[in-house]
Amino acid sequence: MKMQTLLPKIDTGRRPHGRRTAGVLAIGFLALAASSPAAPDESGLAEAQGAEADIEMTAIERRLDRLDVGLDRMKVAYEQEVRPIEDLLRYYSTDDTLVRRVAVALVRESEAVQVDPRLLTSVLLVENPWLDPTAESSVGAIGLMQVMPFHAGGWGCTGSDLTDLDVNICHGAKVFENALRLAEGNLDRALLRYNGCVRGTTTPDCHLYPSKVYAAAGKAIVRGWQGAFTS
Repeated sequence: MKMQTLLPKIDTGRRPHGRRTAGVLAIGFLALAASSPAAPDESGLAEAQGAEADIEMTAIERRLDRLDVGLDRMKVAYEQEVRPIEDLLRYYSTDDTLVRRVAVALVRESEAVQVDPRLLTSVLLVENPWLDPTAESSVGAIGLMQVMPFHAGGWGCTGSDLTDLDVNICHGAKVFENALRLAEGNLDRALLRYNGCVRGTTTPDCHLYPSKVYAAAGKAIVRGWQGAFTS
């Protein structure tokens, strides 16, 4: 008896695959649609750009408002603080640029050391009424505030050139502040210290220095009255 070998039946026939191809293509299109950005909505884009422009303009307007406020404050500060010193210094120099620079420096450095700018101005006018930044005394004191060279560069100022008016006034203000501290707030003694008149042995008449500063301050007050009356 013949034994039959049982083998699985293999279907070698071709199946139609048009439907399968269409399914694959559909899936591909769906995947492409999901991964590709949607076409922009022109009206929405225009609205977004308009909103961005509005935000930028608002920010610019705010900055301009802050700038206006800053300029207004500068004008007020100039009129209240710098202008009176400037008007006084014009009695001593016709150089408007120099006068303004000196006035601004006096106000700035006075504020830094918490001293009335009129007091610092009075000291300057006793020390150097010609407003000569390069002036040097017989004992070597230099510039507008007649600062001794050994002070140069030692007070946290921006430089050490005592013929530079900003540097000189900075040094002068710091030296005076220190003299006022050592004198425990006594103005007469502070002025004597600033003048180097601690014992009065080097310059016999140095004890008159405070009176000279007060006289300069008084003259400034009188000239201020005169200016107010004639303006």
